[in-house]
Amino acid sequence: MAKNHSNEHYIVAIDIGSSKIVVFFAEQRGERLEIFGQARGKSDGVVNGEVVDSSALSRAIKEVGDAACLSCNSNFDSVNVNISDANIKVFNLNPHTYLDSGKVRESDVKSIIKTAEAVKMEKTARHINSVAQRYILDKDPHTNQGVVVKQPIGESADTLEVNMHIVCVSEQQAKNIERSIAANGSKVLNFVPSSMAAGESYLTQEQKNSGICLVDIGSGTMDLSVFKNGSIFYSGVIQQGADLVSNAIADAFGASFAEAERLKLKHGQAQVKNIIEDELISFKKAQSSKDYYLSYQALIEVIEEAYEQLFTAIKANLKEQNLLRSLNSGFVLVGGGAKMQGLDDLALDCLKKRSKIGRISTNLIRIDTNSISTNEDLLAPEYASAIGLLLFKNDESGLKEQQSNNNEGILSKIREIKKSF
Repeated sequence: MAKNHSNEHYIVAIDIGSSKIVVFFAEQRGERLEIFGQARGKSDGVVNGEVVDSSALSRAIKEVGDAACLSCNSNFDSVNVNISDANIKVFNLNPHTYLDSGKVRESDVKSIIKTAEAVKMEKTARHINSVAQRYILDKDPHTNQGVVVKQPIGESADTLEVNMHIVCVSEQQAKNIERSIAANGSKVLNFVPSSMAAGESYLTQEQKNSGICLVDIGSGTMDLSVFKNGSIFYSGVIQQGADLVSNAIADAFGASFAEAERLKLKHGQAQVKNIIEDELISFKKAQSSKDYYLSYQALIEVIEEAYEQLFTAIKANLKEQNLLRSLNSGFVLVGGGAKMQGLDDLALDCLKKRSKIGRISTNLIRIDTNSISTNEDLLAPEYASAIGLLLFKNDESGLKEQQSNNNEGILSKIREIKKSF
């Protein structure tokens, strides 16, 4: 990655996971974004979403970043990057103010958002994201009723209230990522929680209005985003992921982790009840060159049980937050761990809610096939976070959108993408 080479005319996203790193280059062409450069490689220095070795991560980022630059003959000096943190803290606040002029001014909106963002945090936390979910004009203190608006500037009112979603992460985690990016001559333009990036990319406004949870199943973590009443309401991270499935296979049959991964990806499906006919599958045990055989049904039983554990953890997390009943639109599953045949049906059985594997629309983002030649489906669920990072865009024109980011002030946005459920 060349240093000090501006990428102001295009967007670069780095998705850092426990098992892989993805780098995408994209630019606005007409009404949609087009991905014109990309690379994917092995991650290092990250365990269960936590950066444990920033030097190792820096080397991994350099390798993938260089490959991405080479793929499109371009460089970059600033990036949007995801952050997955088990210590993520979320505050839903409702500050209000009186309006002297009887009309909402831009300065009023800035002031009330600043009040919300002044929430007292631990010294070990960093405020990275603020979302103004909605504004309420002239709220009656007795009935708690008022006029709900998305864009209040210019509206007549005596009082203004804002519902704010504040996201904080570990200061150390953020610094480790910044250090790894900086070592390669670039800076972090925006931190976006993994679940929020994917959620804004794969959900319709209708789904967010009725209540929905997006689950990004990575190798080492599951990132959750719950949307209610049209906006983000809850963000969470579970330090378990698809590696649980591979480890379960390795333990059950005495295979290495790599062999277990191969069995999962080549032969896996989510439910035993969908097996048409049992068969024997050859595999190698750890530290052995001999061929062994296992029952296909036995393999699927292990996979199903492991995914049930993951869904049980999701259910427990949402129950603890009293959110499960509010998910009228159910669940959308994305991430590499969502690439399992029949997983949506198993999720329905376990979570008792409508569930579907996420798929992004090509109406607003597509692959530039003239620049990129790959057999990979770059719009597949495993790239949900990376695509969401591309769609994240600062807005310095005024307080017209709901998304704000602490790195660049309060004026920024995530572009809404439309997709059928």
